Amino acid sequence: LFSGFLSHYLIRDRYGRPGKGNDKGNVEGLVGYARRNFMVPIPQFATWDAFNAFLEEQCRKRQRDKLRGESETIGERLQRDLAAMRPLPASPFDACDQASARVTAQSLVRYKTNDYSVPVAYGHQDVWVRGYVNEVVIGCRGEIIARHPRCWEREDVVFDPVHYLPLIEQKIN
Repeated sequence: LFSGFLSHYLIRDRYGRPGKGNDKGNVEGLVGYARRNFMVPIPQFATWDAFNAFLEEQCRKRQRDKLRGESETIGERLQRDLAAMRPLPASPFDACDQASARVTAQSLVRYKTNDYSVPVAYGHQDVWVRGYVNEVVIGCRGEIIARHPRCWEREDVVFDPVHYLPLIEQKIN
């Protein structure tokens, strides 16, 4: 997943050793700066959105400052850097685990120890599965055929009764 992310955004990786602050001193220094200047005294907010708005406001104020020895403000230097960067890809990176599977006779698809239902019309077909943090998306060819909340239990079955309606209608007649 991470190598796909790097490839999508054309990023070259440079790893720092865990627990070795001296490898990444600038980052560690900026974390300390943010803590000292934005978090002391410990701020209190009713919501995460309010806290994030406060942090954004503090960062925007900081962009008006000039660092010692620099003729431009931090914001002006940021704009110059942004102008030199490549644009982002047209589509965002799809941050999910991707797998292939086959639909069982019971119209179930196994993904990470759990079974998820699909419409009965797709029985015994090959499908693709995308596992996100909160949902599992199942598709066949270029079409999404099922979406389910992600189940983090083991050996569980996640059904959508609508997937089985054509089968129930057949049994009644």
